[in-house]
Amino acid sequence: MIDFRYHLVSIVAVFLALAIGIVVGAGALSPQVANTLNTESKQLAKRNTALYTQNSQLRAQIAADNAFGATASGLLLEQLLRGEKVVLVTAPGADGATVSGITSALRRSGATVTGQVSLTPQFLDTSASTETTLTTLASQLTPAGVSLSGPAPVAQIAGQQAAAQLIAAAIMDRHGQPLMTSAESTSILAGFGQQGFLHISGPNGSTALAAPASLAVVVIPATPPVPANASSPANLALVMLANQLQLSGSAALLAGSFPGSVSGSAIDAVTSGSSGVSVTTVDDANTAIGQIIVVQALRRALEPHVSPASFGVGPGTVPSPAPSTPPTPTPSPSASHSVTPRPGSSTKAAQG
Repeated sequence: MIDFRYHLVSIVAVFLALAIGIVVGAGALSPQVANTLNTESKQLAKRNTALYTQNSQLRAQIAADNAFGATASGLLLEQLLRGEKVVLVTAPGADGATVSGITSALRRSGATVTGQVSLTPQFLDTSASTETTLTTLASQLTPAGVSLSGPAPVAQIAGQQAAAQLIAAAIMDRHGQPLMTSAESTSILAGFGQQGFLHISGPNGSTALAAPASLAVVVIPATPPVPANASSPANLALVMLANQLQLSGSAALLAGSFPGSVSGSAIDAVTSGSSGVSVTTVDDANTAIGQIIVVQALRRALEPHVSPASFGVGPGTVPSPAPSTPPTPTPSPSASHSVTPRPGSSTKAAQG
């Protein structure tokens, strides 16, 4: 049996050898290591300076582009949406400056902004109780003789989808043909508002929309949901709502500030294909250029046989959707709607 003293001596010898090796090695290598570290430090400092200069140049370029966009917007937007009615639908946490910029651009284009539908956080809550409440409320608020139809419901957002079909029918029309009477639309929006799912802001501080709209802009939150996931229920609910709006009207799109349109956002859910829905997106609507593109994208959507596309600065986007025809809206082929009007109704949807 080996005595414990031998173990102790062996352990002390190992650590002594290690200490001697470190001292000797450090003394022998220190000049070489110091020189290497000094060289790398100088290279990194030089690269950091170059990147800082490049970043400053890019910031100046962006500022110049936006200044040009703001100055030229009157000419670039003039009469593009003349005679069209547009409604804004904002998600909880939408950037206020982005919403204001889009609204101003729409008005400069000759469009009438009928008002703003502001969704509350409660609308995007996907708890079982909220899903049940939304589904039941949508059923209760549906006018007699009107049937709802749309894409197959997604289990997690079935309530939001049911609500989206009814809300879209209440605020949209196609070529001047509303899907609901004014009284029906008012009742539907009031019903969802009283339950805390949305707020209505009309012109001149009113609490009602001025009229049904043919076009819609859905503004997504300024930051993606946490944790970031393009297929999150909140993102899918917004995408499905935008899709329902474009089915019920002439066109709709998703717009957002660039910080809110990155990976994990509702726009990412469309551009990545994870939502399975095709709808036009603009990812830089917080800039003057992006706000011009929002208007141009809506104008483009009024042209015949045009498919949704992604615009902005993110991966896979197109830099400009400038319309190719004169700024006089051209009726697009009729499409099926999410609401079937009752027989004999005085306000009929365009037939698909």
